[in-house]
Amino acid sequence: MAYAIKATVDAEPDRATLSERLSFAHARIETSFLEGGATLVSVMEMVNGLIETLDRFTRTLDGETADATIEGLKRTISDLANLPELASTRQASFDRISDLCTTAFGHVDEMRETFRYLKVFATTVKITGAGLAEFAEFADEIRERILFGAQEIDRFAIELDRMRGELSNARLLSAGILRDFEATIPTVVANLAENTKRMKAQHESMAKLAAEVRTVAGAVQRKIATALSALQIGDITRQRIEHVQTSFVLLDAFLASAEAAALSPKEHARVEGTILRLAHAQLDETMIDFREKCASIFSTISSFSADASRILALRDDLARPRNGSDVSILTIMAGDLGQACALVAGVEGRSQDSTALAASVTEAVHALIAMIETIRLIKTDIHHMALNSNLRCSRLGDEGRSVNVVSGELRNFAGKLEAPADAVVEEMRLVETAAAALSAAQEGDVTSLGAPLADARQAIATVSAEMDQSIDALAEEGNAVFGRIASAVQALDFQSDLGDVLEGCVMIAGDMAAGADASSAGAEELGRRIYAIYTMAQERDIHLAFFPAGAAGAPLPQPVAAKTDEELFEDALF
Repeated sequence: MAYAIKATVDAEPDRATLSERLSFAHARIETSFLEGGATLVSVMEMVNGLIETLDRFTRTLDGETADATIEGLKRTISDLANLPELASTRQASFDRISDLCTTAFGHVDEMRETFRYLKVFATTVKITGAGLAEFAEFADEIRERILFGAQEIDRFAIELDRMRGELSNARLLSAGILRDFEATIPTVVANLAENTKRMKAQHESMAKLAAEVRTVAGAVQRKIATALSALQIGDITRQRIEHVQTSFVLLDAFLASAEAAALSPKEHARVEGTILRLAHAQLDETMIDFREKCASIFSTISSFSADASRILALRDDLARPRNGSDVSILTIMAGDLGQACALVAGVEGRSQDSTALAASVTEAVHALIAMIETIRLIKTDIHHMALNSNLRCSRLGDEGRSVNVVSGELRNFAGKLEAPADAVVEEMRLVETAAAALSAAQEGDVTSLGAPLADARQAIATVSAEMDQSIDALAEEGNAVFGRIASAVQALDFQSDLGDVLEGCVMIAGDMAAGADASSAGAEELGRRIYAIYTMAQERDIHLAFFPAGAAGAPLPQPVAAKTDEELFEDALF
């Protein structure tokens, strides 16, 4: 381009050449600044997207959200840590019930032995009272009651043995649960507790990094806004070129007017020379301002590269916990919680079975106590029947003495049923209390922990997924921003791209003005007309150096209201 300009200069430039060059410069500036503004806007949009992703990422790491998640984890960990103790307490309760049943069996055997003696005495009564008609019916009745009582105690023993078998199964289930808990829960709880602390520390560190990335991205936003505002130099430069072009149009109109007809050819040449010098001065000042502003824009844009590199470095720091040695904090926690969920799910059925057995024990105890009460009533019947026999035998004298002795033994042995029956009832009451406590403890047991564990696992999985998505998005958007900024630095080097174009215009105008004789005499009205087209004080100041009196009375442009940033951006984009 520089060679083309030089060739034009050597070929004795004229106003047509200058006009052509000005139109070319005007078009190039308009196109370049339009493309530059679009490039900056695209960078701004990418940075805005990056900041939105950072905001989502920061919300994931939000202190209140993280604290709530961690507090929920702590509660779950605490409940999880209690499981071995709860299982141990449950096992102790089953052992206690089993021991009570074993003790009760001893008393049942004692009662069965007593009934065996009572059956012998019932047979003896029948034999000794065979000669006494009034005792025959008595012997049959008391024998019937004794046999019924013996059957009841046998039935009681069978039911107690069945219940003891169920308890044995429940103890096995409970012991298995306890072993599983003791083998797994302490390690899981320790891992979760440690990783919860590590997660909190990691989230705090990542939140600081994210805040730093956002700060750098915010600085880029402000620089882009500054650069967009500075792009007004393109509009200003175009306007000043248009004003120079308009000044030539006004010159031609003036020279063709009746007003200029009174001027001599020499005066015509001097007026034209004045306008050429004015145009050169305006263009020269325009080029100086253009270079200064473009250098500032390029400096601002060039600093983007360092900002983009910093964003990428911080982005890599954010991704390091996922890709480095600490990758597994959330993954390990999800795995530990998954192990706990699997353990709870695995033992939940067994726990429910043992709880159901505890409930069935309670029902069985009620039936057993009722059976013991029946046996106690039978014992009372035997006692009263034997007492009546004693009274009747006393009235018979020697004839009833043998029956009287046997009846007394019946009363004595029937009395021996009282103590073991009371003991069995007491033991069954204790079994009932222990079984009820087992059933009530179900609420704090493994069956109520499955949902909180699953919720905690889901919360960790959600946080992990959101962080992964955000980090992936940051990686993609960071690369896009970096690439776009790199291309923007080249696209927005207006000085290198357009400086020679403007300089060529200045050189042509300078060559034309250098040999021109200048005088504004007789062209004051032309000066006022040109003065009226200016929109910048700088242009008017330059004009006054060539038309010191010609601007008097020329209308000044209306002051322009201050513009918002959005309006400045629109102006920068034309």
